[in-house]
Amino acid sequence: MRRSLWLVGSGFSRTLSVTAAACLVSASAFAHHGAASIYDMGKETTIKATVTEYVWTNPHVELGISPSGGATTELLLELGSPPNIRNRGWSSRTVKAGDVVTVTFHPGLRGAKIGVVVKMVTADGKELRA
Repeated sequence: MRRSLWLVGSGFSRTLSVTAAACLVSASAFAHHGAASIYDMGKETTIKATVTEYVWTNPHVELGISPSGGATTELLLELGSPPNIRNRGWSSRTVKAGDVVTVTFHPGLRGAKIGVVVKMVTADGKELRA
């Protein structure tokens, strides 16, 4: 009897281990989205806008903007991770709410008010690639 419990236990443990490993692998595969499934990577839009928020956080830095010219719709734009864009000259103090910038981005699909930044030009003319 004792031997059969050990066999059931080891088989169960092995099955549980394999199942847990499969779940971890599949969860990490689905955790990060592909840009092409959210953004129109074949289109670039350039607008002059006022920064409404700039959030320096993982996994992606976020830039909220309000387009100039009377448009009241705000957009939320995504950049890379802080370490990746820091290597391109960005910092947690690159812009702040109220700054006027010119941003080029890939817009969200189906009219979503989101985008992924290609580059940004600050009011003093500094160009930063994302």
